[in-house]
Order: sequence, then C-alpha cells, then structure tokens
Amino acid sequence: MRRKVEFGGYAIFILFFMLRYINMPEDAPRGRGIPQPEQPAIVLPDGALLPNDISSTVEVLLENSVHNGVGTAFAVDGKGTYVTARHVVDGCASVYFVGGPGRLEPVASFASEHTRDFAIIQAKRGPQTHLALSSKMPVRGSEGYMMGYPQGNPADVRATVIGRTEMRSSGRYRMREPVVAWVERDRKPYFGGSLGGISGGPVFDSVGNIIGTVVAGAPRRGRVYTTHPKVFEETGLINASQQGHIPAFETGISSKNYDVVGRSLRASKIIAQVYCKAR
Repeated sequence: MRRKVEFGGYAIFILFFMLRYINMPEDAPRGRGIPQPEQPAIVLPDGALLPNDISSTVEVLLENSVHNGVGTAFAVDGKGTYVTARHVVDGCASVYFVGGPGRLEPVASFASEHTRDFAIIQAKRGPQTHLALSSKMPVRGSEGYMMGYPQGNPADVRATVIGRTEMRSSGRYRMREPVVAWVERDRKPYFGGSLGGISGGPVFDSVGNIIGTVVAGAPRRGRVYTTHPKVFEETGLINASQQGHIPAFETGISSKNYDVVGRSLRASKIIAQVYCKAR
C-alpha cells in the first residue's frame, strides 16, 4: 500500500506560533504577529464525495526547542479539570489561561500523556458547567464541530469524518497513536490559512458530546486530525465528565448554530485559550 506523508501536522502549528510569538513580551500574548501571506481555506463543498486516501501515516515533526505559544483547552468536570493537546503545554516553563487582553491566569498544574497528544490542565478555579466526553468512534461521513482559538482568535470549524489513521511524531519527543482524519467543510467566521491555535480544542458530535480533541492539520489539503475518542476512557475522565452541570444542547449542534454554540462556550470559559510561556 502506497504511503503518503502528510506534511502540515505539528510542523504547521508549531512553525506558525514560533513565527507569531518568537518576539512576544513575556507578560502576555500579542494580538498581532509577523505578517504572513494568507492562504485561502481549503474546504470540501457539501455534497462532494469524501476522499478515500486515509490509510497513509501522518508524519509530523516538532521543533526541538519550546517557544511561547497559545492553544485551546476545555473543561471536563466540576473541579476545574481541562483537556488540551500535549504539544500545547509540553516543555513549557509555565502555563496560563488567557482571561482577556493582557490578563493571564496561572494554572494550578499541567501534565502530558507520553503515548498520545493529550494533556490535562488543573485550573485554580473552573466554571460550574463542563462538557461531557464520549469514547464512541465517529463514523465515516458524520459531522463534527471544532471550537477554539485558531490563529489566536475565536472561531469554529465544521468538518466531516473520513476515517481512522495513524500519526507519528518525532523531534522533541517521539510518539505514535491512532487519530481520526477529517475534511473541512466550513469556518465561522471565515479566515484563511492555518488552524494553529485550535490545538487541544474540543470536537463535538451533533448531540453535544466531545468525541476528540484537535491535534494536527494539513491546511493545503483541508485536513484536520483529532485524537481517537478512546483516549478519554483510557485516561479515566469519562465518568466525571458525565456528571454535574453539563450544557443543554436541546436543538443539537448543526451547520446552522455551531458558531453560536462556540461563542457561548468561550464566553463562559468552558472553552479557554491557553498560553505557554517557554521560559
């Protein structure tokens, strides 16, 4: 079977933020970075046939050194536990939630899994409401809704499942894990270029369950990769996430309202922006 190598994954995420934040002050994230030519977002129109080339391994290369950068996290229980991606916080000297312009709130602790692109942040205080996790693998053709802070700005992405593949990471650390491959359908509000900054953000199914976290992307092909949902079960987070105060998605999540849902969850800090201070 011919293997195709996806260049884009972590390399795009890390390179984007290396360029964006390499000269940033150490007290807060900057709203603007080095100007970059914006590439249009590659999306698959609704109704178009899904691609079949999902058997190839996704190869990603991480920088050997850690740089200041941002990502996304989301609350999964009533005790201030947040989930994000390993490459968002791994190697950071300190991690903060971004509370607003110039406002950084230090986290109580953070820890990375060593066998997957997955990390847990413990907030000093968390929102009263949190999201429910699911270990159910989404089926090919089903839609998902990715929410967070791509390019450091609030926005949301609608995508469709292609299938399962494998991601291999090398560089600062080495790792291989199963991931879910998606094609982008839409971005709200629209923006071009990389999804860097949405790393660690939640992926919702149509009824409001979290079925993965964003870990990598290949924007030139309109692909996004997320953790396999079994990671939630393996890390023991599902039971706590399904208890307590969970947002009601009475009308479900769809192409018509996913951006409204995203704005609400960010406003309530259920979905939060994370800042990594390298040193």
